[in-house]
Amino acid sequence: MESTKIEAGTNIKFLVKPGWENKQIIDTLEQVYGEDAPKKSTTYISINRFKSGRNEFEDEPRSGRPSTSVCEENIDGVGDTIEKDRRIATESVADTLNISVGSARTILVESLGKGSFPLDGSLGCCAQISCKQGYIFQWKF
Repeated sequence: MESTKIEAGTNIKFLVKPGWENKQIIDTLEQVYGEDAPKKSTTYISINRFKSGRNEFEDEPRSGRPSTSVCEENIDGVGDTIEKDRRIATESVADTLNISVGSARTILVESLGKGSFPLDGSLGCCAQISCKQGYIFQWKF
């Protein structure tokens, strides 16, 4: 997907240089990429950027608060918490460490590699938690 995005950006830039009309560029992209073509609004933004002289395909850095919840301290805390009580709910882990439920899930899945597994017991999982959305996860340790 990322390579298609860069390729489409390159093609938009190429078509803007000789002065193609916006409609021609959009029709060409839809013909070439089909369902994977960039949205019209995204294409218009790219066309305007290239017409104004911008040459980069990558988005400019955005300001904002960096994520501070997914840090070594919290990763260790989540790991310690689920080792003490393997049946603890994600919400309880989040409350214990004073982090968001989303951050707790990110730490569990991405940082600790505790993905969800089938509930039939075929993988020998020894922990099961449920969340408010009704999903049940089992963590393999």
